[in-house]
Amino acid sequence: MSSTTTGQREAVLEFLRQHDAERTPHLFGDLLSHLLGVEELVHRWGGSDRLGLVALAHATYGTHGFEPHLLELADRPVLATIIGPEAEAEVYFYASCDRDLFYPQLEGPETRLGDLRFRDRFTGGDLAPSAQDVTRFVDLTYANEAELAAASPGGPAEWTWEADFCRRTRRWSSPGFFEGASALLQMED
Repeated sequence: MSSTTTGQREAVLEFLRQHDAERTPHLFGDLLSHLLGVEELVHRWGGSDRLGLVALAHATYGTHGFEPHLLELADRPVLATIIGPEAEAEVYFYASCDRDLFYPQLEGPETRLGDLRFRDRFTGGDLAPSAQDVTRFVDLTYANEAELAAASPGGPAEWTWEADFCRRTRRWSSPGFFEGASALLQMED
């Protein structure tokens, strides 16, 4: 990790603490613990330092499955100052996803990149995502959901929907993320 990234990581952790992430309830504990777990999986599975920063901040604006938020959308420049504009744009992309529309497209065996339509749940606007956007989104989704599976009282065995999602979206992911999620979820090929 570069000294710049280390400084950004420390700054985002301070931001999360100042915005009560450790007191914000999350599915199996608190939000900060979840974010740290997602970051750890991103790094373990070969993700970049920038994707690690995105993992730490991915719920800043809430997500389709997690409505509490730490910042209002009008305050996006605050996060961009801390983690950089590119990483902030990735956080926004992840948070803004209308999963009900996007997940089925990702799972479609015949879906090609040019066929994908991403709907921003905040604005209602649609866009055609780039290959890099899709891979980063899927990789972060694997890490996010796998962290929840690992933290759940019943363990990963109860998260069969995620294993199915991973199998159906494998072509969009980075190999290390698919392999990591497969191992954590105890998936059989």
